This record gives sequence, C-alpha cells and structure tokens, in this order.
Amino acid sequence: MRFRPWLSFAVLAMAVAAPRVSLAQFQAPTDAELKMTEDPKAPGADAVYLYREETEDDPHHFRTVFVRIKVLTEAGKELATVRVGYERNFSINTNSSTRNDGTRTAEETRIDPDTISGHYEVAALSGRTIHPDGTVIPLTTTPADLMQAKEGSSQVNTMTFNLPSVEVGSILEYRYQLRYDRFLSAPYWMIQQPYFVHKAHYLFIPDNIFVPNGTGGAGVGGAYMINAHGQTMTDLLATPQHLPQAKLLVHDAAGHWQLDISDVPAIPREAYGPPLQDQIIEVKFYYSPSFAPKEFWQNEMGMWAKEVRQYATEGGAVKQAADEFAPASDSALDKAKKLYAFVQKLDNTDYSGRSGSRFLGNAVPSGSVETVLENKSGNGNQIAFLYLALARAAGLNARAERIASRNRHTFSADYLNDSQLDAVVVGVTIDGKEIVVDPGEKMAPFQTLGWAHSGAGGVALTGDGKVETVLTPLPQNTDNTIVRVGKLTVNPDGTVAGTLKVGFTGQEALRWRQLALRTEAANVNQQVEHMLQAQGPDGVQLHLERIAALDDPTKQLVAVVSVTGSLATSTGNHLALPRLFFDTKSADPFPDEDLRALPVDMHYPAQEQEQITYVLPAGYALEGTPADATTRWLDNAAYQVRSKVDGGTITTGRILARGFTMLDAKDYGALRNFYEQVVVSDREQIVLTQAKSGGQ
Repeated sequence: MRFRPWLSFAVLAMAVAAPRVSLAQFQAPTDAELKMTEDPKAPGADAVYLYREETEDDPHHFRTVFVRIKVLTEAGKELATVRVGYERNFSINTNSSTRNDGTRTAEETRIDPDTISGHYEVAALSGRTIHPDGTVIPLTTTPADLMQAKEGSSQVNTMTFNLPSVEVGSILEYRYQLRYDRFLSAPYWMIQQPYFVHKAHYLFIPDNIFVPNGTGGAGVGGAYMINAHGQTMTDLLATPQHLPQAKLLVHDAAGHWQLDISDVPAIPREAYGPPLQDQIIEVKFYYSPSFAPKEFWQNEMGMWAKEVRQYATEGGAVKQAADEFAPASDSALDKAKKLYAFVQKLDNTDYSGRSGSRFLGNAVPSGSVETVLENKSGNGNQIAFLYLALARAAGLNARAERIASRNRHTFSADYLNDSQLDAVVVGVTIDGKEIVVDPGEKMAPFQTLGWAHSGAGGVALTGDGKVETVLTPLPQNTDNTIVRVGKLTVNPDGTVAGTLKVGFTGQEALRWRQLALRTEAANVNQQVEHMLQAQGPDGVQLHLERIAALDDPTKQLVAVVSVTGSLATSTGNHLALPRLFFDTKSADPFPDEDLRALPVDMHYPAQEQEQITYVLPAGYALEGTPADATTRWLDNAAYQVRSKVDGGTITTGRILARGFTMLDAKDYGALRNFYEQVVVSDREQIVLTQAKSGGQ
C-alpha cells in the first residue's frame, strides 16, 4: 500500500514501494557546497535540496529515497527531523473495497476469503551531517517507529529520525529503503518540494506484467488488482502535472519510467491560492481497467449509476414521502423546492458530528435511502441520494452528478481515477432547463451550492445513458453579499452612538450558519462581533446585540450591532472623521509579490454594500463636498462611493463588487492595482467645522 505525501512545509517522506539500490557510501561534498551561505537560485531560502532521488522497484519489492540538503538558516534546521509514514500491516478486500487505482477506501475493516494481506518494513537507514568545515557526524541513533493508527489488521506507522549535530551551513544526507511483500498501487512522485530542488532523479520499475512482453496476465495474479466494480486493472498509466517540459518524463522500451529534472522552485506559499495538490509539479501513476478516457468514464458511470439505482430506491416509504411532501397537483419547481426543504431538515451528520458519521467519498453507500428516511439522519452524500430518490418518485427528471469539490481537487477527465470525485449534487430538469441543487450542504438555500461545489467539474449520465462532463454553475456576485446600513449620531466631542444592521446572503451567510451547527451560538456571536470590530474604525466599540435568522436559510441573516466610542478627531473647531465607517483601516488584501506563481482563488464572487448616515452635531457643517469615486477593472471588479448631504446629515454609500472566482496568476498585478485604489478611497476623511457664534 502506498500513501501520498502530505503537502506541508516539513520534511515528510512517505512510504510507497521500493527498489534494490545499494546503500553505498555517500558522495563527498564539493567545496562550493560546504561554503554556501545563500543560494542565488533560491533567494532568502532557509534550505535547499542539493539532490533528491526516489526509486521504485516493484519486481524486487523495494523503495529507496536518497536526499541531500543544505541548511542556510536557523529555520532550515527543522529539516534535520525526518518522518516516513508507511502502512506496516494492511489488508485489502479484493471484491468490494478497492478504488480504481488499487488504493483502499475507508470501508475496509474485515478479513474474509476475498481479502489479502501485506506488510511493509524499514529495510535500511543511513545518514550523516556534514559541517561547513568538512566534519562528518554519522547517524547512529535508532529511529523511533511509532504506530499512528490501527483499524482491523491495518496499521499505519511513522518512522522518525533526527540527523545529529545540525547547524547553519550543514549538509544533511540520508538514505532509507522500505521493503514490501506485494504491491497494490502505483507510486506518486511529488517532484516539487517545500524547498528549492537543484537536481532530482526518479525511477519506477513496474512489475513484469505491466512491461512490454511481460509474462502473466493482466492484474496481479488475476486477483489483487481488481477495482470496486470487479474489473481487472489492465493498464498502468501516468498523469504528469505542470512539468516544465513533457519530454522530461521518459517511458523506455523496457517499460521503465524515468524523470530527471533540475532547478525545481519551492512549493509556493501564496495567499488566496487554490488547493496545492493540483498546482504543484508531480506525476501520478495508477492502475486502470482502461486507457481511453471516454471508455473509462462511460463504463465507470454506467456501473456507478446501477449502484445508485439500487441504493436510491423510489418505492415504498420513499414514494409515500414524495407524495406527502410534493403532491401531484404541485408544479415541478414547487415539488423540487418542497422536497429540498424536507431533506434539509434531516440530521446531517457531516455537521452534527453524531457517532457513526463517516465521510464516504465517492462510494455509493450500502443498503437503501429508506434507512436515511427512517432514521431522519445521514451524511451529506446519503441525503443527496435521498433527495434524488424522492425527486424521481415525485415524477421529476433528476440525475446525480459526481463532482470534485474545489477545496480538494480540480477535476480532470484525462486522469482516469474516480477517487477525484468526492461529492454528489443533483440536477433537476424543469421546462427543458437543468437546475443544480446541493441537498447534502446543510443550511444551503435551494439552488445555492456550497462554494466548493460551485464551478466544480465532474461527470454525469445523459437521459440516454451517455457519459458527459459537467461543470456546476457559479453564483453571481449579487448572490453573496454583505450589506451594512444604519444611522450614527456624532457628538461635538467626537464620540458617536447608534445602531447598525449587517445583513449576509449566500455564502456569506452559509458559513456562519454552518459554524453554528458545529459550535455554540455564543461562539458564533463572539466571532461575528470580533469580525465587525476589526472592520470598524479605531476608538469605536461594536457590540453585537443579536443575530436574526441564524437557523433559517430561507431568510437573510442579520446582525444587529450597537456602536459607541470616539469616532472623530477634534482640532480646534474642526472634527475629522472617516467618510466610511467600515474598512477604513484596511490594507490591500493582496500582498506585493514580484512573481505570482499560483492562480488567485477567491472561492466565489461577492459584493459588499454600505450605506451609513452620520447625524452631525448641532452647530457643525461639512467643510467641502466629498468627491464621488468610481473604479472599474474590466468585468472583474467595480467600486463606487458617493455621499449625499441633507440638512444636518451626510449619507455615504459604497459598493465593492467582485465578479471573478478564479484569476490567472498573470493578472495578479492588475488585481493588486485595483485594490490599492479601493484602499486609498476607503481611507478618505471628511471634516466638520463648527460655525462661529454671532458675537465673534
């Protein structure tokens, strides 16, 4: 069993399969390596990889990893601690509990006649630290080997060792081998690391049955490499991602896979980046029953749909519930809405944390949705399947759509692995137009998808049973709003008092409602108050009085806030106060970066509105008229602020609309420039002047 490396910024070497590579003496460092104090190829880096090598040898059941690291700062010394995670003992049910890449699902706990067992062990380990003066300190301590988790016969372990006497300027070298008695999945090459890599070499030698002119039939002994649908894995495939050149990945005549690469940049640490696992340089190997995308997805979805029909039964109690909550006299749209409201009221164990709740990923549950109906409880995907069954029982044209949640993956039809599909939404066709709903997203209003499920790719079957790729709809910026309104009285001493209301819709409301499902209401109130206080001006206290409609997604979520404190600065007979009440101390949310590497992922489009009236103190008048400001950046974003003076009041309105969800890295400079203009405008002040008395 092979695991995928964790994407963190510590050294994490994950166990996979291994080759027979000699653990010979380490190479002598060069003078340049010993004297290196900084790396011009990685300015400011805490450490760099001088060399990294990973070799997989399935015929000989070994994996070897060899690493050379140069420590450049105190922070880089953390790389002296190395963790290797691997599954010491594992068991696989070959009939029903493997995915299309041969890896286990979360359902495997039993041993039966169709189950096989395997074993990993650390076969060899060596390492040393080389100081800048050339002194060599060998690794002599015994590594700690600790069990992390155990389920049935499966046991996950982590081997940890610390290279000795590490100081700034040291070179760290280590090599280890892992031996396994059978292979069940293909390796994963995480080529881009948390630190710059000068040179790396990767080699994968597959089992003989997957090389040209190999002996034996497809699969492993005709039994081990069988997926959840009982299909034999006949093909070994590779999906490279973000390689600088496709030709770097070489598949030679012997069936071996090799890759040599130099000057690999560190994994970017950038704000507002999408999930890293889809952005880094990597190569995924996997076993598949087919090498043709259209054939693979057609077969996969055909078998999956059959399982869905068996699970999402439409008769019996399901039909009775459909007739009760969506009578035949209702329109198709009303039926869809009423059934959605019904399943939303069920206990969603993804949020309630009830015992027995388990994330099922892309698997169709066993049993029937009637159990969910009877228990009035299920996880998100189970509730989605129940809605599908109810909709069909009510005569609606509904289908299940398998998607990749955007907070986990970006769907690729060329990656022939259904493990990337982890969520289910339901498409309902009404009057020839499909609407997509998200029944498993607790507290999401009808036709509002959780942000990770909007703009998400996946697959579904058409009415005639043909597979097609799908992309769920994205919301408009007007669907996700924060609206701040109210009236504040400014006193001659610069203090202020009044009440504001802050309304939330769409995703802005959904996150607070879902937080309330996982924690106490008092904690939600505290966090909302903290957020508003941070957005308000210095010297002013915002106290949350109440939140309305926290448990009702059909209504706008409204926070009622009392305001007190010192707002204006007094100078002689002048009072200076912020033109806008909120966001006047904000900085550009997008940091200055010389070269942006990752796309900008804002999760969803959104809009902010503010309309707050200042009641001016008696005897004071506005000095000058604030200028209106309008800024527009193509169709990506727009900003407008206007003020209106009416007697003894001034009302300022502000709208900031962001229309994009994902933005190319090349547009980062323009994005930052737009928000710099917004910040400048938001920080403007207005001045009030006290009128002179009649005798002066």
